[in-house]
Amino acid sequence: MSLTNLDTDTSRALTFPIGESLFGIDVSHILSFSDSYDEIKYSTNDVDGFIGYLDFRNTLVQVFECATSLSHTKERDSIIKLVGDIKTYQQAHIDWVTALEHSIISNEPFTKPRDPRLCAFGKWFYAFQTDDEGLRALLDKIENPHKHIHSLADKLLDMTAAGNRDTAIEELRIEKQTTLKKLLRVLDYINDYLNNSIHPIVLHLTKDGRTPWFSMVLDNIGDIIDYSTVAMDSMKSTNQNEPIKGYVRNPAGESFMMLSLEKFYGQAEAKLSMAG
Repeated sequence: MSLTNLDTDTSRALTFPIGESLFGIDVSHILSFSDSYDEIKYSTNDVDGFIGYLDFRNTLVQVFECATSLSHTKERDSIIKLVGDIKTYQQAHIDWVTALEHSIISNEPFTKPRDPRLCAFGKWFYAFQTDDEGLRALLDKIENPHKHIHSLADKLLDMTAAGNRDTAIEELRIEKQTTLKKLLRVLDYINDYLNNSIHPIVLHLTKDGRTPWFSMVLDNIGDIIDYSTVAMDSMKSTNQNEPIKGYVRNPAGESFMMLSLEKFYGQAEAKLSMAG
């Protein structure tokens, strides 16, 4: 998507979130943004924040990861980790039911957590917070089947102790085909939702409004908003090492930190030079 119609307006900024912070880039530095992440030619140079090169408008430009360059965790890395964790939680509940079945058949002690808040998934589930309504709607479908699965331990082991082993085994067989499958299916839906939310955006930047300078990768972009330079507090006296031009107080919405692309690029280039 081209932003050339905005290039002459130096009092507008594209905002984007990284972690708990909101940053901005003056649109006069933006040529366009695209979904060309998969076209990046990766570098063997292992430098934090540097990804590789991209052929953009017949110019080979350097591509940097914005979050990593600013010493933040990439959102998509957190999502990928969560997907892996959920797969682990799925297998853990398969193993939990298998262990319960073994205890019913063998009379060996059942040592898995019976409280749904004490298994690894339960600890994560009851602590996890999100503003994503789609993800929250899926998570809301999990609590009841998860609680029900854990309630089977006391019920079926008591049933077995009372001499009704065959009935307990049959009831567990039915629960494996119904409640457990539902729990695993919803967790699959959550992983699909999370994977589909990963859309790295490549922002193509310029110094003069025409010539490609470098590109950076963002996990999300926000709004293009008007700002006033007189409303921007200089960061010069705060931290010389931060590639931040200033803090923009936005009466009409969220305030943000204006990124200094010159300093950002200078620091990135310095890291590359030191790495040889």
